[in-house]
Amino acid sequence: MIPRKFLILTAALLLTSLAAPARKLPSEALGTVSYEVRYKWGALDAKAATATISLEAAKRDGQDAYHSRAQIRPTSVFKLFISHDYIADTWLSRSDLKPAYFINPFKKGGKDGKFEITYRRSGIDAVSVKPPKETEEKKSFPQDGRTMDLLSLLHCIRFLDMTPATRPMKFHLLMGGASYPAELSCQGEDKERFPDRRAERFLLRMTERGLMENGSGNEILLWRSTGADRRLLGLEVPLSSGSMIVKVKE
Repeated sequence: MIPRKFLILTAALLLTSLAAPARKLPSEALGTVSYEVRYKWGALDAKAATATISLEAAKRDGQDAYHSRAQIRPTSVFKLFISHDYIADTWLSRSDLKPAYFINPFKKGGKDGKFEITYRRSGIDAVSVKPPKETEEKKSFPQDGRTMDLLSLLHCIRFLDMTPATRPMKFHLLMGGASYPAELSCQGEDKERFPDRRAERFLLRMTERGLMENGSGNEILLWRSTGADRRLLGLEVPLSSGSMIVKVKE
């Protein structure tokens, strides 16, 4: 069962065949981007959170890497559901954008918890600590190049070479200590959502269940810039009641 906070991360935010070719990312692709997260349902249009996603050159275990941090700050009434900021960090190999390490520390009921993933050639190790339990739950997943955390996936989508003619890519998304099958497809240029930018739309679909406890949120629409920055412009998660919408702040 996935906590509600993972929906906010998905909305805010949101490998071998998925990785970009080995290359140095342009300087325009680095830096911090700010977003606004809104909940819409009929006439209701409420600000749910603010978010930032950063990407910078870094080192990981002495190797060249990229470090990314996603941070979500809930606002107004949504603080009743998520009392603390959501923070997640991931490190990607600088040569091919494959994930190397992911960590999401959090608090629940005043106790510390975490979801941690270590990617190795021999396999993927995930460790979860879910309060009030203080024991670690460990799981291992095969290193098939198609299993990754959401934050790493968002950056892979930014630099992925994919067109509407490309077959949907199947993979597994790691969230909350579990692995969920999903597929990604490119829907082509979208001139309506961001009329002042050249943007492409992608569909991320959970193939067995949704992100929410009631099974909704099984499809995520994502938009990226086609410019040198390949910026993630926005996300939309349709729910059983309304939708969560993320849009870049200009």
